[in-house]
Amino acid sequence: MRVYEALADELGRVGVQAVFTLMDAETAKLITEVGRRGIKVFTTRHETAAVGMAHGYARATGGIGIAVVGRGPGFTNSLTALVSAARSRARVVAIVGEGAVGVGKVSAKAAADQPKAIDQAGMLAAGRISHVTLRSPATAVADLGAIVERGALAGPIVVKAPVDVLNAEAGSSDAEVTLPAPPPPRAPDPAAVASVADLLGTGWAAGHPVIVAGRGAVASGALDQLRRLADRIGAVLATTLMARGAFSGDPYDIGVVGTFSSSVGLELTSVADVVLAFGASLAPLTTYGGAIFPKARFVQFDTNPAAFGRFSPADITVQGDAAASASALVAELEHRGYRGPGYRTGDVAARIARYRIGESFTDRSRDGALDPRSVLTQIDRLLPRDRTIVVDAGHHLTFSGAYLAVTDPAAFMITVDSPAIGSAPGVAMGAAVARPDRLTVLCVGDGGFMITLSDLDTAVRYGLRLLVIVMNDSAFGAELHMLRLFGLPDDLSRYRNPSFEKIAIALGADGATLSSLDDIDRLDGRLARLDRPMVLDCQLTTDVRGDWVEFMHR
Repeated sequence: MRVYEALADELGRVGVQAVFTLMDAETAKLITEVGRRGIKVFTTRHETAAVGMAHGYARATGGIGIAVVGRGPGFTNSLTALVSAARSRARVVAIVGEGAVGVGKVSAKAAADQPKAIDQAGMLAAGRISHVTLRSPATAVADLGAIVERGALAGPIVVKAPVDVLNAEAGSSDAEVTLPAPPPPRAPDPAAVASVADLLGTGWAAGHPVIVAGRGAVASGALDQLRRLADRIGAVLATTLMARGAFSGDPYDIGVVGTFSSSVGLELTSVADVVLAFGASLAPLTTYGGAIFPKARFVQFDTNPAAFGRFSPADITVQGDAAASASALVAELEHRGYRGPGYRTGDVAARIARYRIGESFTDRSRDGALDPRSVLTQIDRLLPRDRTIVVDAGHHLTFSGAYLAVTDPAAFMITVDSPAIGSAPGVAMGAAVARPDRLTVLCVGDGGFMITLSDLDTAVRYGLRLLVIVMNDSAFGAELHMLRLFGLPDDLSRYRNPSFEKIAIALGADGATLSSLDDIDRLDGRLARLDRPMVLDCQLTTDVRGDWVEFMHR
């Protein structure tokens, strides 16, 4: 049995159910054998989409996403998506073709002179992406099994598969690959926990506490403990953008803090005297440079000591797993018999309950140039409650990341860890594959949509339940608004777009153009029955600017 056949067997043995790929000459045999073993193979039009789909699939399932791309040009095409997956810590295993390493008739030197040759290891190292090479036919199968097992704990990992190893006779030796194991959850220092309890027990210093949960808190399973802690100290609950929806339904949830804060959230955080941040980096857009919490002391809980004070000074730091730290703090406060009222009053709960995002702005729409806030607010009412929201990078995320509701953080994916426009469409398709039971909604700007347009065909071929909301301002919006702030002409940031509705229909999807708010009402029923991809061409004004643009300009 050849290595490429044995690797396909191994993927089946470890339970892989889907592989995302754009085939090339070096990986064609492997991909074919994977499909012959009953694993579903999804073929894309671009390598960015293949890796993106593995990324979205992993996030939606909580498991591993497997991508296979070719070496050289195939690899470089996928690199942006690999960097995005790495910075998102997505559980992706990407198998990448590699030149011969001298196992067969082609020497490593001869392979280095071939047209596709490129220093893939060097580029992966520059992108801080973990990678290994299957160097021996004897150990390749066991190595891949070990890598996939490791990938289930943390990712992504790129597996370089040399063409001569793939075509050699497979052996059965034990794995030789060495991968660092993720550290076990770290318990916090009791003395550090006690110092936090001391602060919380000082009424004048901690009468209005806010708990901010970040992505690390979600990953550690800390949310229930954080609710217990908030109830004991009288805190309102908030999240970073990456953890959006974590406390959905809680009467004291004020949502995302920072540039996405609601008006009621801003009122409450403006008088906060202590912020307990769990697994949150407290980046400038979360604290708005500190302006959102003008009077507060910061307590930062994180597993990584490098996170402390990276963006915002912390008065107290606690190194440890978020769930373990929250549990330890609750236990310490219970032992002391401490309970604080904080924000937990009927008036605060009522103010939070009364808030309606659709009433928080004045509509600035006109025909052919719609207010993005109004568009998304109205679309939100037509969507099923059980949906996955995937948001691409770009100016539109100011609105796409705020005006479509989500019920839990697993249902919200935003590709801004490496903010390249066009990163989210692949992620959305992978999420749609993973969760065919729920509608996946992709919010993308016209620029990002055009970059990835060819893979709308992929969504059509596989009949994905995917709604693509194209936030079409006929411009690269972030750049347009930046140029305006600089006092420079914005004409080179503007584009004349084709009809996205007509393109969608030509590719086999459904489509609609929204040039007035009345057009949205006419979608009622169509979205609820959606069983194939649909593109909404939302024609937007450039008169509404996201707050973050001005903040970043400053």
